[in-house]
Amino acid sequence: MITKNNICLLFDFIRDQKKNSSFNLNYTNRSFIINKDAQSADIIIKKNNIIFQCKINRSLEEIAQILIPILLNKKNFFIGQIGQSLDGKIALNNGNSHYINDKLSITYLHCLRCICQAVVVGVNTVIKDNPILTTRMVKGTNPVRVIIDPFLKLNNNYKIFKDGFRNIIFTHSHVSKKFNNTTVYKLPKKDFTIQIYKKLKLLNFHYVLIEGGATTLSKFIDNKLLDIMQFIISPMIIGSGISSLKLKTISNLDKALRPKNKIYRFGNEIIVSLDF
Repeated sequence: MITKNNICLLFDFIRDQKKNSSFNLNYTNRSFIINKDAQSADIIIKKNNIIFQCKINRSLEEIAQILIPILLNKKNFFIGQIGQSLDGKIALNNGNSHYINDKLSITYLHCLRCICQAVVVGVNTVIKDNPILTTRMVKGTNPVRVIIDPFLKLNNNYKIFKDGFRNIIFTHSHVSKKFNNTTVYKLPKKDFTIQIYKKLKLLNFHYVLIEGGATTLSKFIDNKLLDIMQFIISPMIIGSGISSLKLKTISNLDKALRPKNKIYRFGNEIIVSLDF
């Protein structure tokens, strides 16, 4: 049976299959193993076709059908994610965003975190939301938390500095501060986002989630640094508020981004996955 307690183990196993895109799996003794016999297998994977012959919650199966093809087809990636309303809002003008997306989408986000080695957020996300950025809703390895804090606004009062899990801060400030369980990297101000991207690669992060907020995601998109961008869209119309993206202004629709896309139904919401 596939549950929240072992689905991240499944993702880890599949990610480690460097050459195979078709194989059968069984779950036994708290681990996954290859099974040459498809009829007795718990899971059959034939490229992007995933068949579960064991018990699995419907929402977890929907998550697996989205994430397993990514793990099979991309051996490294920078993936962006944001939850929004139908009209593209991520919060009210006063910053209130609890909750636009439902609990299933939060489980999906935690699964996204568990397939990634690092999760990147901007400093304003930490200041406004004080998030933990762990995989607590599924049993998975927590990614390294990466905070983009250009002017070193943060201090040790935030949750991410109190739980002992590893953090990285990228800044171009000349101020010196010490943070709990954190390594601070000072990078050149020019092309700051590109410098961050290159540094993450040098640090051997092969699977990176850019989780927000709008400014951080927009800079990664504007600089063409994302491989995948996913929008989790709630059937809610807010009307006014903070938009999910703040991209550079264009003067002609010929310059609009038109990436390849897949659309998934996920509970009461939809996930639009763009492949750059």
